[in-house]
Amino acid sequence: MKKCVFAGSFDPITLGHMHVIERCAMMFEEVVVALGVNAQKKCKFSMDDRFEMLKLACARFKNVTVKKFDGFLADFMKEENAEILVRGVRNKQDVEYEEKCFKVTSALNPDIEMMFFQAPKTLERLSSTFVKDLLKDGKSVKKYVPEEILPLLEKKCK
Repeated sequence: MKKCVFAGSFDPITLGHMHVIERCAMMFEEVVVALGVNAQKKCKFSMDDRFEMLKLACARFKNVTVKKFDGFLADFMKEENAEILVRGVRNKQDVEYEEKCFKVTSALNPDIEMMFFQAPKTLERLSSTFVKDLLKDGKSVKKYVPEEILPLLEKKCK
């Protein structure tokens, strides 16, 4: 099949994100996990830390690469020659938000198709914000993030 892009701020990457990446790795020849700069989001972790977490979490997949981008996702997808934008959704609000974002992206690059992956019931309440709240309160996040990033999270959150 084709090449897809799964983009986000990944602050930090969660098992919900990993669920999407694993499914993409099974369905597509090439998967680009794209770490985007979003000036509207106040991230807990630096761009370099988030990039390192993504590389650690995605290292087991031979057809997944992790890249950074700044600017419009539509332009990044053109540069990558990728036709499929993948998004993970947990609920109706996520779907509505992603559809609005896709209207902008597809206006800039009409060749892009969008594919949603529905979160399984066990992950539908999981978010990076939830993980950050647990970290802030000194709680364990072991059940919510890839085990590969735990040492980095522990180091950064002491």
